[in-house]
Amino acid sequence: MTYRIAEAGAVVMALLGTSQVFGAMPRPGAVAAAVARMEAAPLPEATAIRLDAELSDRAWQTAPVTTEFVQREPREGAAPTLKTELRVAYDRSNLYVAIRAFDPEPSRIVGHLTRRDVWSPSDWLRVFIDSYHDRRTAYEFGVNPAGVKQDKYWFNDGNQDESWDAVWDVAVAIDGEGWRAEFRVPLSQLRFNPNAGDTFGFAVTRYVARFNETATWPLLPRGASGFVSSFGELGGLSLGRSTKRLELLPYGVAEVKTSPRDEGNPLADAVNPSGSMGLDLKFAVTPGLTLTSTINPDFGQVEADPAVVNLTAFETFFSERRPFFVEGSGVFRFDVDCGDGECTGLFYSRRIGRPPQGAGDLPSGDGIFTAAPTQSTIVGAAKLTGRVKGFSVGALYAVTPEERASIVAGSLRTTAVVEPATSYSVVRARKEFRDQSSVGFMTTATNRQISSDVQFLPGSAYTGGIDWDWRLGRRYSLGGYWAGSTVRGDVEAVSRLQQNNRHSFQRPDASHVELDPTRTSLDGHSGRLAFSKIAGERVRFNSNIGFKSPGYEINDLGFLRRADERTVNNWIQFRDNTPSKHVRTFILNLNQYAGWNYGGDLLWSGGNVNAHATFTNNWRIGGGYNLNHQEFDDRLTRGGPGGLTAGYRTVWTYVNGDDRQPVVFNGFLGFGSDGHGSSFRELGPYVTVRPKSFLSLSAGIRFDRRLQDSQWVEAVTDADGGTHYAFGRLDQTTVAFTGRVNYTILPTLSIQVYAEPFVSAGDYSKFKELVQPRARRYEDRYATFGYGGNPDFNYKSFRTTNVLRWEYKPGSALFIVWQQAREDTVDRGDFRFGHDFGDVFGVAGTNVFLVKLSYWLNY
Repeated sequence: MTYRIAEAGAVVMALLGTSQVFGAMPRPGAVAAAVARMEAAPLPEATAIRLDAELSDRAWQTAPVTTEFVQREPREGAAPTLKTELRVAYDRSNLYVAIRAFDPEPSRIVGHLTRRDVWSPSDWLRVFIDSYHDRRTAYEFGVNPAGVKQDKYWFNDGNQDESWDAVWDVAVAIDGEGWRAEFRVPLSQLRFNPNAGDTFGFAVTRYVARFNETATWPLLPRGASGFVSSFGELGGLSLGRSTKRLELLPYGVAEVKTSPRDEGNPLADAVNPSGSMGLDLKFAVTPGLTLTSTINPDFGQVEADPAVVNLTAFETFFSERRPFFVEGSGVFRFDVDCGDGECTGLFYSRRIGRPPQGAGDLPSGDGIFTAAPTQSTIVGAAKLTGRVKGFSVGALYAVTPEERASIVAGSLRTTAVVEPATSYSVVRARKEFRDQSSVGFMTTATNRQISSDVQFLPGSAYTGGIDWDWRLGRRYSLGGYWAGSTVRGDVEAVSRLQQNNRHSFQRPDASHVELDPTRTSLDGHSGRLAFSKIAGERVRFNSNIGFKSPGYEINDLGFLRRADERTVNNWIQFRDNTPSKHVRTFILNLNQYAGWNYGGDLLWSGGNVNAHATFTNNWRIGGGYNLNHQEFDDRLTRGGPGGLTAGYRTVWTYVNGDDRQPVVFNGFLGFGSDGHGSSFRELGPYVTVRPKSFLSLSAGIRFDRRLQDSQWVEAVTDADGGTHYAFGRLDQTTVAFTGRVNYTILPTLSIQVYAEPFVSAGDYSKFKELVQPRARRYEDRYATFGYGGNPDFNYKSFRTTNVLRWEYKPGSALFIVWQQAREDTVDRGDFRFGHDFGDVFGVAGTNVFLVKLSYWLNY
């Protein structure tokens, strides 16, 4: 089930240095019929611009000046409070932008010192360049008065890739009339067709923190269906092909890993030093196509995933954080599932370099020692992205080698394959039209070299699909997709796949699926059709229907929680972005959702109402109410019969403080119950303190208390061969503390500290077994059961990542990293705050000390 708390489709949050949601359409007459246009001044040969923010170079005295900025927020179309001047020039190698931001009170200009690409409640100047002039994609370059740089890549007219990093320069200065910024963007960092004309799409924005006001040239309407398509034009350009087409980033890594001493284990090394070298490469194959590759990549500076305890039947989704796969990931999006969180689909890059899938099947027992790699090694990966004659295209290929675990049993030493050598391929293309409509396709392929140790894995898996977004005028869209999948392998692999909780073909009460132990392939398909109002001053909506056949399987290179479903969802939003005396914006969302499996069982059905308000003092509040009716859970017994579950009612609310203040409080509260002994309470306060402009301290706590009257335990086989599906009443408490310190010495030199102690304890009681899965009364579904096991758990974890980052020259960086992980689980279910968190730091930890040095070369 899904419900929406913000926009439909690609909604841009925190746009242009604000945290406002896109709002209403401009008032009639606010937008001129013609596209706004300004001219760039060519620099004479041998004329140079000194990048010092003085704006005293002769080129700036003769360049055309633009001052026609208008408010985007809070009062769209109104004159801005402060004046802004804009000039643009260029030469054979660079595009230069000079901005003077007038301010009669320069002492009130806000500039927080943070590391690169971190947003802060500062004043900001941002330059947007649609160098393809396709009205869909753009490069963003931003700076605040402290000289902190941000850059992003925009795609699909409204989505952001914040991981995109270019090599460019900017200088800033504050004087008695305000502040100034002088940008130098090398043309080698942009992708454009030198034969396509003399015009780029172009926009500039200015954010004034103390007014919480954004002014833009030209007006970028909040209620438009997209963002890049609202840009003006930068004319007068006469550009040749960039002379520099190749970027190399060689790097070296030195690492020392320390682990707890394990006496008697011949495979355990208390101290394990290592070193490696690698190379990242970018090459402009054509003005519109870029080849990006990595050889022997290292991602040691990436922050660790948060700890979780997953008691559901389905896999936990973790976001991608590795730079090579994050940058440009929008090209490879083919969304299958989208709720309030991240969208998932045919390509989930974390499948590449995943933990070895056979590590959990290694032998165990007295005198047996094993050691397996924690991640598969990526030998190399390459991707080709860009544009070809109206098509957005992308292709990716990656290779991981065979991974082996070491096994020692007495005097016997051997190895076993835990992950086969695998190749991954993705091809994506989308035809884009001037009215923002698009039609595209995507294919993926996974091919493994299967050995006897890993016959439980499929040898090959392929997916393919088409998707479309057809615009019906400026405000409506007919969108959707169709995708198919086929997986092939040994009978063991396909039988295992059929019994996975994504499919559960072995269910004894299912008439529409059946386990076939002789199958060597599994095929399926899925689709969705949606009709949406994507722009409008007051109302937007989305209605969609979708399906996933029982055999649909994409998890070799994609992400799918479950197959075998048919869904219907409806959402409507009412909005008011006209500021009043106290309220700046207000949004009301209504949702309805339902889903069935192919056997006709109602899997979920419910509705939601939620509202959100931003006040003129920049505080934000919101909340909602969810009502979920009685449902049928066909994965209730993890492959046994399904059963009815009680409906649930939940209430949640949040409050976010004014992030421009030195102390900012955010908080979340949620609670709910089913009326049959199950309930939950969630609490999440979070505080950020900025004692100095260069230092921020953040701390928060996540508290979750859950009572689940019928939590799945396991299937028990009795002496007569009968199966009992055991459940218990679970009392679970989860507490996690999150702390962050960001200390910025220079815009190019920073220290970042992240730490999270985590404890989750679950106490089981009142064991029962499922006897009448479809009984209407909850009390009739279960009977008392004498379960003899002990499923209680007390899981403790501590994870910290500490990074010093120094960009010692543009594009080149030094990382010094310390990571620590502590983890322990005992079969005790009671939660004792002081004792449990004290024990976290009593657990022996694993440490990684890493130094990584990279050097950027441009040819």
